[in-house]
Amino acid sequence: MLYCTFAVDKFYKTIYYMPYKLLTGMVADTTQKLEPIIPKELSAEQISKINFGALLSDWVKLFIDFGIRVLIAVAIFYIGQLLSRLVLRLINKAMVKRNLDPAVRTFLSSLLKVVFVIILLIIAINVLGVAPVSFAALMAAAGVTLGASLSGQLQNFAGGIILLVTRPFHVGDYISFESVEGFVQRVAIFYTTLTTADNKVIHIPNGRLSSDIIINFSAMTMRRCQIIVGVDYDTPFEKVRSILQKLLEQDPRILRDQPINIEVHEMAASSVNILVRVWCKTEDYWDLFWWLNKEVYAVFNKEGISFAFPQLRIHKEKEKSPKVVENE
Repeated sequence: MLYCTFAVDKFYKTIYYMPYKLLTGMVADTTQKLEPIIPKELSAEQISKINFGALLSDWVKLFIDFGIRVLIAVAIFYIGQLLSRLVLRLINKAMVKRNLDPAVRTFLSSLLKVVFVIILLIIAINVLGVAPVSFAALMAAAGVTLGASLSGQLQNFAGGIILLVTRPFHVGDYISFESVEGFVQRVAIFYTTLTTADNKVIHIPNGRLSSDIIINFSAMTMRRCQIIVGVDYDTPFEKVRSILQKLLEQDPRILRDQPINIEVHEMAASSVNILVRVWCKTEDYWDLFWWLNKEVYAVFNKEGISFAFPQLRIHKEKEKSPKVVENE
């Protein structure tokens, strides 16, 4: 009986007095001390008066109440996600009607998505019963920690804002950055997405993109298209120029109000390099470039003009007969 009394005493202290101990530790500035109120030892008579059924019922009610709060918080977060998507669609349509730049639209959409998630988290945590002051202190501490560990992402966020303000490119432009190039698909809060000519997707951090050299091939309405053709030294330049001029007159994509250059670019070791330079609309650049290479190859073969290739000429001198010195 003594052993059972001791076990019940320990069980009671564990499930009943531990919350008081925890509250005592959390409320450090209170002037009321809880320890003197709680008896250190319980007699068998006191233990027999404890209603363990009511105590267990209170704990069950507590868990049920907390479970209901969790379900409500999850439901609010899920429904809020659906509503936020609907709101984002409406905002996106409004931005399209106002002819807002696609880069600005994608950036604002991704930013609003993050804001909605944060708002839903605050509401859900409030439903769980966490005090707003405690949550604010927790968020402040988390903000300091995340700010130190995610400094690079904050730089990318600032870089995204700089890109939207300065607008060095737009969605759909073909740009080059460092060793990559492609069409701009979207500008998000942290990354800019490119699609290459061979359909690869490249994500570039906005921080780097806003602080380095960007080449925009689509910014201007016209581009200069040029090729260099190497011919033999025996080929007359005027003949080559006449053939190329007739060829260039055939294509309407070549702008007539811009200069057309056919000049000797370089006299190399094995060839005379002829420069062909014309202007066209930006959207016609690659089609015209491939057409020029194909047609120059075809017309040179037709006219009998040889393309130069690296070669080495060797001249052999005649051997001189040795002189015979006669002895006197």
